[in-house]
Amino acid sequence: GGHGFLQCSGLPEMLTSYLQNPTVEGDNHMLPQQVVKVLLKLVQAVEGKDDLSEYDKCDQKHLIPSLQLIISGNSKQLDAHSAEDLRKLPVLIKAFRHRAARLLIEAAQQIQSSVVDGKTMQQAWNNALVQMARTSRAYSLFLILQNTASSLDAEVNGNTIKSSEVTVVLELAVLFGLYWMERELGDFLEDGYISQEQAGWVRSSVLELLDRVRPNAIPLVDARDFSDFRLKSALGRWDGDVYPHIMKSAYRDPLNQTEPGPGYEQHLKRLTKDGVGVYTGTASRL
Repeated sequence: GGHGFLQCSGLPEMLTSYLQNPTVEGDNHMLPQQVVKVLLKLVQAVEGKDDLSEYDKCDQKHLIPSLQLIISGNSKQLDAHSAEDLRKLPVLIKAFRHRAARLLIEAAQQIQSSVVDGKTMQQAWNNALVQMARTSRAYSLFLILQNTASSLDAEVNGNTIKSSEVTVVLELAVLFGLYWMERELGDFLEDGYISQEQAGWVRSSVLELLDRVRPNAIPLVDARDFSDFRLKSALGRWDGDVYPHIMKSAYRDPLNQTEPGPGYEQHLKRLTKDGVGVYTGTASRL
């Protein structure tokens, strides 16, 4: 609400201090181009049946199975036979991997088609910028799910996380995947990778996962253990005592050091006393 606009909420400072950090290298048009430019080389390698061993240590290697299936025309529908199947992280990872691979191939085909139609490479590249943005976002979402799964496996194998904690984090990851699948459902339906029935399971599963995650929502936020000193936020205080501290912050503002505030006698009083400030209407200029 409006409290978020207050300086004491901590959000304005967070916005101006940290929001730009993910894009310090350029705006949100340049970064997707850099991502797709690298991924297009993988498409060429798969199409040319080149040696792909050089990708073994890269995150791009995860796209290879889906790229091979799509390019060979052997792509299959999502293997989920019930709503419960759709709530499994490996199933969601496969879906997001397929979506990223398909959009990447479409970007490559769009560029190639534009060049064949007589456009220069620069023109063809510029015409594909929108598709590149979609592809970059799809690949990023896939990586988030993939890295979450691999990180959880590493924590479990290292006995550094309890089974109850694994369950909570898995549910959060599944909710994340289902949320973005629902928001961009057309990408998954476009080539028939998921069916109409499965699309309905996505929506019902989001509600189901919200119920599962809700009891742990506050502990998940508190797990970061950010101190009040670091947050500098009346809204994010550890004790939840929000409104008294909003008032204390307001009293500390220089404009509130006097009662009434500065400028009242010179400017505002004459508008409210003795009827001087009564609205009398204005003539239309039309």
